[in-house]
Amino acid sequence: MAVGNSRVKFDVGALVLRYRVLIAVILGAVSLFMGYGASRIQIATRFVDFFPTDHRNVRLYHEFSRSFGGAQSLTFEVRVRDGDIFNYPKLKVITDINTAVDRLPGVDHQSLRSLASYRVSYADAEQGALLVKTYMYPEVPSTADGIEQLKRLVLEHKTELRGLVGGDNRSAVVTATFSEYELDYEDLFTKVQDIVKRYQDADRDIYVAGEPLVRGYGYHYLHLIAMILLISVTAMLLFLYLALSSRSTWWAPIITGSLSALWGLGFIGLMGYNFDPAMLVIPLILTARDLSHGIQWQGRYYDEFDRLGDKYQACIATTSYMLPPGFLSIVVDIAGIIFVALGGIPVLTYIGFGGAAWLASSLTMVFIFQPILMSYLPTPTVRAKATSKAMRFPALRSALDAITEMPTTAGFVRNSLLAAAVVFVLVGVVSGVGTKIGYSSVGTPLYRPTAKINQDIAAISKSFPTDEGWVAVVTEDEYPSPRNVLSPAVLRMTDDLRQFLLLHDPDVVQVISLAPTIDKPYNQVFHNDFPKYRVIPRDVTASGNLWHLFFAGTAPGEADRWANNGGSALSIRIFLRSHTFAALTGLQQQLASFVRERVVPDHALAKVKFLYLGGGAGLYAAANDVLFRLDLINISFVLGVVFLFSALSFRSFVAGVLFVLACVLANFAAFIYLKARDIGLTIDTIPVISLGIGLGIDYGIYTVARIRDEVISGTTIDSAVTIAIRSTGAAVFTTFVVMVAGIIPWAFSPMLFHNSMSILLTFLMCTNMIAGVLILPAYIAWARPNFIRQYEKPEEGLAYSRKTGN
Repeated sequence: MAVGNSRVKFDVGALVLRYRVLIAVILGAVSLFMGYGASRIQIATRFVDFFPTDHRNVRLYHEFSRSFGGAQSLTFEVRVRDGDIFNYPKLKVITDINTAVDRLPGVDHQSLRSLASYRVSYADAEQGALLVKTYMYPEVPSTADGIEQLKRLVLEHKTELRGLVGGDNRSAVVTATFSEYELDYEDLFTKVQDIVKRYQDADRDIYVAGEPLVRGYGYHYLHLIAMILLISVTAMLLFLYLALSSRSTWWAPIITGSLSALWGLGFIGLMGYNFDPAMLVIPLILTARDLSHGIQWQGRYYDEFDRLGDKYQACIATTSYMLPPGFLSIVVDIAGIIFVALGGIPVLTYIGFGGAAWLASSLTMVFIFQPILMSYLPTPTVRAKATSKAMRFPALRSALDAITEMPTTAGFVRNSLLAAAVVFVLVGVVSGVGTKIGYSSVGTPLYRPTAKINQDIAAISKSFPTDEGWVAVVTEDEYPSPRNVLSPAVLRMTDDLRQFLLLHDPDVVQVISLAPTIDKPYNQVFHNDFPKYRVIPRDVTASGNLWHLFFAGTAPGEADRWANNGGSALSIRIFLRSHTFAALTGLQQQLASFVRERVVPDHALAKVKFLYLGGGAGLYAAANDVLFRLDLINISFVLGVVFLFSALSFRSFVAGVLFVLACVLANFAAFIYLKARDIGLTIDTIPVISLGIGLGIDYGIYTVARIRDEVISGTTIDSAVTIAIRSTGAAVFTTFVVMVAGIIPWAFSPMLFHNSMSILLTFLMCTNMIAGVLILPAYIAWARPNFIRQYEKPEEGLAYSRKTGN
């Protein structure tokens, strides 16, 4: 059967129905297998997967993180409200929290640092020995003299304790790093909150910051997120019912959408991908995309059934008509997300490939399974002949008629609509160029500024660092070679770096390395505590001896955080107030300047490798380096796919350019929104933005395809535009309402990320609907491009020429 025009050379619809039993059995078997895959999905987070694997910072992190420390650290601040920390009850709380943190699951015991830790010490010389003593271990001084002596020691070593005791002596911190491979965020979060509740009272405040807690709050809110997900799905089904329930088979898109979701989840489960709680909005968006295509197919099916009066013929005609634009729409949907997998960031790779498989499944379910399903269901009937709201309210009917006629009516309104579209594109491009990268404020944009986690981070950052990066100084020679990292030349360079950063970078709170923390104070004490010997030793033997004195008093593996015992790798720890884009960019610029001005000219450092930036700060800096480039690549590839497949589908270069401009018009709205809300491109936002690039472009594809089909059937262009807006446009509006109904509830999520992204997606769908239902039809009615005009009957084209005087 040829459907409607000579373009249909191969009748896919008839073929599908001819082998519908076999196809249904195959699809059913695959669905069962995908159900098994879906059952393997877990809600889990692997922090390092959020960063680009091949970036030099990430490679450096993986190479040295087990020695120098990972990014999963927690900082507990104890701040007293009256007086200072130097009395027994307040110091006892620091000791108790230190002990409680040491018992947390997954903690790296060697990383624990506080006044109460035996790893925080100072050197003291006695006759015939150099002793390493702790400040407050194994117990808190209980006498007034003991506490006074402790206070004197802390003040004497205030430089070394800068990151542990506040400048006003009213606060102190306990810090620890956790193993990324043994971390249970939910369990850790619960135990951290127990510590806070146990020790916070009217006399003191306890603040906690760190990546494990940031991610842990996602699990804390998981039950609320699950509830919002349920509300979203319910809202989508409710609005779908309100839109299509006049027909007896209105629920068919729910079946196909659910099966598409099952296939997508199954693929993700089989590949071993997991979902972070913050990313649970993505499955809803993907399901909504599948449901959107099902609604478009169902709307056209009802039109064809009303025209043909036979459900089998309607299934065949609808499939044959809808498959080409549907295939184009799904390709664009897939392009919107698949290219983020090219950035080398594991979590984006999971989302890119998983989302592509999810969206591709709708091609099978909507355009193959849905016609099979409808062929078995009873003939659709109109359940009620209700008077529409437009008929009951003349003003509303007039407004709808005016909107419908806007694209086909020459004059000021249509010209203004097209001019506004051009202006909107220009504003979007300018906003895109000025898009921020990374984080712009202290804290995390995942949660609202008033959230406890952000309040705690802000409170701690006033006195203490909340982020850490490190530099690895590496040589090929080991001790006692004069070119190893224990040599005076290398140690002087690391000490100079400390002074350089503290002087030039306001975001740097403290710099810790072997030279200022171990070698210089040990050398002074070794020389009867004379101040003039608080310097780096002059020869490598003396420096090595001091290192081995320190090394001998440490637990196995503990000294690795400073340098390896062979003397070929040394760490310089840099503590920052935040990991904002400005802070990380400024730090990297200062490090580059130091290398250029201090390291390169020193011939004694010719074979020394100065590698930066590791640690958590390095990971975020790596993401900042990649994200903007990835976003530009993604947009370029998506627009390229839109152009190529649109030009092939409509057999027109102009059609390709037209859909690219429509895509730019609708989706560069994302940059306008991001700029207005001061949101940057981060590892969390880019997947949703990428989904939004292809989100809703199918509105225009289906509308333009319907215009072409109507012209081929013998209708004038103006009439075809009107028919397309009233039929396909109605289905587009239904799709828009259903999708928005599912996304709006996320605006009330406890996570600011969900709120921002829900508003962004609603904005994107609104601009896509305007572009697809009004601006593209208006352009076609105005310009009458050849890929539409070529199908007009000669007499109609002549009539138009006479009408316009051409």
